[in-house]
Amino acid sequence: MIWSCATNAACHPQTAPVVPSMKKVVMVAAPVHPIPPRHGAAVEWWIYQVSRRLTNFESHVLCVAADDHVTEEHRDGIRFHRIEVGRLYKRLFQKITRLDPWSYARRVARRIDKIRPDIVHVHNAPDLFTEIRRLSAWKSARYILHMQNEMRVHELRADELLIADSEYLKSWYASRLPGAAVRVVTNGVDLSLYEPVWTMGPDARHLRATYHLPPDKKVILYVGRISPEKGPLDLILAFRELLKRRQDIFLLLVGEVRTGAASDRRVEYGRKIQQACAEPSSGCRHIGVINPADMHKIYPVSDLVVVPSRFEEPFGMVAIEAMAAGVPVLAASKGGLREFVIPDQTGFLIENTENHDLFAHQMDKLLNQPEALDKIRRQARRYVEQHHGWDTVARQTEEQYHRLLAH
Repeated sequence: MIWSCATNAACHPQTAPVVPSMKKVVMVAAPVHPIPPRHGAAVEWWIYQVSRRLTNFESHVLCVAADDHVTEEHRDGIRFHRIEVGRLYKRLFQKITRLDPWSYARRVARRIDKIRPDIVHVHNAPDLFTEIRRLSAWKSARYILHMQNEMRVHELRADELLIADSEYLKSWYASRLPGAAVRVVTNGVDLSLYEPVWTMGPDARHLRATYHLPPDKKVILYVGRISPEKGPLDLILAFRELLKRRQDIFLLLVGEVRTGAASDRRVEYGRKIQQACAEPSSGCRHIGVINPADMHKIYPVSDLVVVPSRFEEPFGMVAIEAMAAGVPVLAASKGGLREFVIPDQTGFLIENTENHDLFAHQMDKLLNQPEALDKIRRQARRYVEQHHGWDTVARQTEEQYHRLLAH
């Protein structure tokens, strides 16, 4: 109770105004990587970057635990709840049977029951989404399934929302879930971290020494999984054709090579990449995985970033990061890449990366046009500033939350 004393009137009590409590959102990740992630994990990085920027919602993150992360923590404006998952369990369910991790879902559901959120936002795990919704006793939450890949979704209720990260992916899900609410929230980059290369001065060249790159050559960069659908072997073969035309070039590949049985298609593919780079006259190098927090340091070493995907990319995060760093992008004309790599405006597209001679010709042509590349790199940076900063993505996310709760 508070007291109000008006002029020429007796003091009288008034009821204090009620301040509404902030609504809660729980973001749920599959039991693969901890958050913040330690290496390439685009979904977990999205969760971390957006959760810390929400202004109208109390952020909770549920993810798998790791040795160097405490299980309960309030950090960066986020309440982390990390769930212990044993190595044997992870191996059995994630690597061998590929079944949905029921016990992880049950423990997530129990945390949700304690937190009692307004929104449960599950990322890239349709089966986990279904199980959490079934197991949780807290029935007042509204549910969002957020997809960054093409996966089978069994059903979506009328009061639920599916978020896709591109118009391409939105169309893919809308065609398979008629009547479902499907909307787009894009991916983002830290614009303060991804400094455009023309503002870095000598620092950009110093970074080349960090990665032991030749200072006098044009560097072509590949970043991504070392797997067939991503097309790095096509890039290497095209690069070999390019070496027949010019010697002032070097190819750098960044990405994880899967280890395991030789019968695994991706393992065998990775070995081919490593063998190709190990040849003395290859002119290329593979340096493995880079921590997401350090990714901004790799793009400025390059003159051209190539995204040679063979499949329909749901989005194309590497292209956005390169554009943010002010590095020209040559990307396959696939999926979501076509939405922001706009020919002769923000980047360049190639229709067929499997035609290695044509692929080499296009790289050669671009490297011979420094003035055109400079114009494109600046337009690309402006595009990312306008559409893909993490603050913009967080604002888009909150708009979807408000819209969902209003219905």
